[in-house]
Amino acid sequence: MNVKYLALLAAVVGLTGCGATSSPTASQQTLVVPDCVYPDAPTQAAPLWVCDVPIEGFALTSVGYSEKKPTLSMTTTSARTDAGVKMSEHFATSVSQLLTEYQKQMVTNDEEKILLDNDLVRESLTAITLFGAKTARSITSPSQGHYVVLAMDKATYEANAEKAFAALSNDNANMRRLFNDEKARERLMSLIKVK
Repeated sequence: MNVKYLALLAAVVGLTGCGATSSPTASQQTLVVPDCVYPDAPTQAAPLWVCDVPIEGFALTSVGYSEKKPTLSMTTTSARTDAGVKMSEHFATSVSQLLTEYQKQMVTNDEEKILLDNDLVRESLTAITLFGAKTARSITSPSQGHYVVLAMDKATYEANAEKAFAALSNDNANMRRLFNDEKARERLMSLIKVK
């Protein structure tokens, strides 16, 4: 009988030992998640710029998307337009925030603050056509959508800011007053920071 117990004990220990292998169980497996995926194909990894990660060497970038159209040219144009609209909105918001900061700092000679309507500033700037933006990258996703990134270098960004301030000064009496004061204009333009 002792022999049967020893044989049974050896079998149980042997089977238990076989159950503890070095292969990971479902809870031990590591899930690898890509840093960026295509929004229209979320199971596929995408270049980082598709997820709005800035591209080195550019002051401002914007990603546009379009679903597949009858031709690649139409799809690319649609994605570029989407990126342009987003870039204009971003640019308008940035300039509006810059002007808000500047208003807090700036006082005219007669101690009267220059008040600017931020909503008017944003509307005016969004309508301005940005120039010099170039298609920096373009890719078709696995689901046949198309992504385009528009980009501006530092000099182009600053030229667009000058154009925006000039347009605003034509439309708004308070901006015109601000731009007629050369010292104030220089101070404002020095606030333009490119990341």
